[in-house]
Amino acid sequence: MSADPTRTRVHDGEVDASPPPGRGEEQVRVAGGRVMLALSLLIGWFLLYLLVLSSFEQNHAQNVLYGELRTQLAEGTAPTGAPVRAGAPVALLDIPSLDVESLVVVEGTRSRQLQDGPGHRAGTVLPGQEGVSVVAGRSTSYGKPFADLPDIVRGARVVVTTAQGEFEYLVTGTRFDGDPMPAPPGEGAGRLTLVTSTGTGSWLSRLQPSRTVYVDAELRSGAAAAGPRSAPDPEPTLLASHVDRLSLAELALALQVLLGALAGFVWAWNRWSRKAAWIAGAPVVVAALWLVSSIGARLLPALI
Repeated sequence: MSADPTRTRVHDGEVDASPPPGRGEEQVRVAGGRVMLALSLLIGWFLLYLLVLSSFEQNHAQNVLYGELRTQLAEGTAPTGAPVRAGAPVALLDIPSLDVESLVVVEGTRSRQLQDGPGHRAGTVLPGQEGVSVVAGRSTSYGKPFADLPDIVRGARVVVTTAQGEFEYLVTGTRFDGDPMPAPPGEGAGRLTLVTSTGTGSWLSRLQPSRTVYVDAELRSGAAAAGPRSAPDPEPTLLASHVDRLSLAELALALQVLLGALAGFVWAWNRWSRKAAWIAGAPVVVAALWLVSSIGARLLPALI
């Protein structure tokens, strides 16, 4: 007699409860794919910030600094020597042949200061004064004010405006690391050395520059008296990454803000409507990402 197919049959042997073959490997692949996607998005965001969004940040800083310096020039309170607060505006820079106009030069050449604009190297005289003044600027990010500096031609005009007046320089040459340095300027003469970075190949090579460019310009006449100089900054070369405790501490706090923003966004996504979560959470997450990127960029070489 054949068995009834509708009856339940009890299996008295061992039951294999292991997952189907290949299921664990599939979960690993899915998790790995999500991690790679997240990393790709983060790298893409950081490149977008460096190459595009950082220019808006620098433009805002320049507007604020320009108003501050113009007020100081009108009141006669702009600096003429040390001490000068790091990041304070010290001069206006114009390079007509490169379409650089009314660019505010700040004090200091660390990455933090060069996010706001070209920086005056501590330990050198201010622009327009007797002696050698050094101003460094970025070539790729934060408005890339010195991106075209390697292409400047001999005889090009460079004009700076400080508390001591307006001074005109003429470019005398371009050199790179290892090239002979020009002789020191004579008594009553002044020189302005503009510094940036450059790479070889495509424009993406500027993200990993290989050379430092120095453009020397001689003051035509009327060097102002040199004021007190600040102590030279003991930071590494401008093409080297510089990690300081303050930036690391700020980055740690910014990462906590980002994690909190992401956690809040996930909570809103699960509790509110999708539209409300996007409207309330997306701007907060983007702002936190911007903050992390801005602080994290300070760990890169200052001339990028």
